[in-house]
Amino acid sequence: MDFHQEATPMQFAGERLEANVAEWFRLEQWGKGASSRLFFNEQPTINWVRHQGHVDDIKSELYSFAHANQSNNVVFGIDTNTEEGRAKYKAIWEDIHALAPEIVKKEDFLYPHEMGAQISTEPHFQRLWHYFREHTLKQQIEAAVTDGSVSAEDVALATKFLGSSGRHLSVSAFVFAKAGLRPDVASSEEFAATDRVMTAVGMNEVEISTLTAEDLESQFWSNLDATYNLTEVGLREELPYFITDPSNRMKVEAIMEGRQEQLVAEETHKLAA
Repeated sequence: MDFHQEATPMQFAGERLEANVAEWFRLEQWGKGASSRLFFNEQPTINWVRHQGHVDDIKSELYSFAHANQSNNVVFGIDTNTEEGRAKYKAIWEDIHALAPEIVKKEDFLYPHEMGAQISTEPHFQRLWHYFREHTLKQQIEAAVTDGSVSAEDVALATKFLGSSGRHLSVSAFVFAKAGLRPDVASSEEFAATDRVMTAVGMNEVEISTLTAEDLESQFWSNLDATYNLTEVGLREELPYFITDPSNRMKVEAIMEGRQEQLVAEETHKLAA
């Protein structure tokens, strides 16, 4: 009678069972085990069945969140360096704009060959990028004091308001007050001083909006990226000035080395295509 009892088929090493029987037979459930569901920074392992007995290049064939190709390849397979390519690309782009004008906005149009390098969204790199953003903002504030665009008293109040007594700046109270969501803060002298400082460094030129899915703090930092044209090249140049701890420097260099390998692989792939 044991053969007739209810069984729980588990073709993979996991802790869940799909309610839909059809899900049991998905390709990912056969011969792959837990390697088909990676956590961030988990390095995939070789599986004979999955790779048909051989792997030529582990980094290119094994998917990893840490080394994934995260570039935004919105090219439609068209070379926009030619006049014909630009005309064809623009026609396709305008068709997509007509379908979803609230998402694909006319003012955002840009040919792929004119696009700058995309900043990686890999979490380790993003933490390093945020250090760079804060370092840039502090530099701009210091420069504004030096050239007389803002007073040292306003900077002192802004420093207190932004909570930079520690290592990180916090712009949450500032952006919420700018969006009208913190009237209690907007009436304070510290906020007024911070607002004057942000105006002096050009960070009030883009209005904080509550009509978008992007959170308020991300809007502020995205504005900073665009205002000062922050790039990965600039990050590498400024690295010694905001990462001074030797132990942290080794970790950062490892992140940047991995990022460099990814960029080289992407460029090689583009040239091969």
